[in-house]
Amino acid sequence: MNFGMLKNMVENLVTSYKCPFCAGKDISEKNIDIVGAAGNTVNIDMHCPSCDKHFMAKTELIQMNAANVTPEKLEQIKQSLSALKWKMGGNLEIEIETLDNKDQIKDESISWLRDEMKKKDFNASDLFSE
Repeated sequence: MNFGMLKNMVENLVTSYKCPFCAGKDISEKNIDIVGAAGNTVNIDMHCPSCDKHFMAKTELIQMNAANVTPEKLEQIKQSLSALKWKMGGNLEIEIETLDNKDQIKDESISWLRDEMKKKDFNASDLFSE
C-alpha cells in the first residue's frame, strides 16, 4: 500500500465527504479510522460528528499512468464511473478534467521561451525563485 495514495484518499474524504444519514460535511481526519488495508483495498470507518453515526466503506485505490490513456480509454473510464454513480444512487462525485488541444502547450512555444530566456540570461530556476 502506497502511503501517499492512502494519505490522498483521506484528504479527498475530508474535502468531499457527505454523511449518508444527515448530509453533514464537517468530517475531519480524526473522524476517519482505517480498519484494514490489504493490497489495494482499504476498509474505513467514518464517524459523523453531526449525527454521531458511523459509516463503513470499502475502497480500492488504483494508480494509472495518465500519459498512456487514450481519449477512447478515458471515455470508457467515464462511462464506467457513471454506471457506478448510478448504482450508488447518485452519491458519487466524478470529476475528470481533460485538456483540449487549444489548451496544450505546443513544442514551438517551449522552444521560443527557451530561446528568449537564453537571450536574457535566464534559466528555469529563475522562474521559481524570488
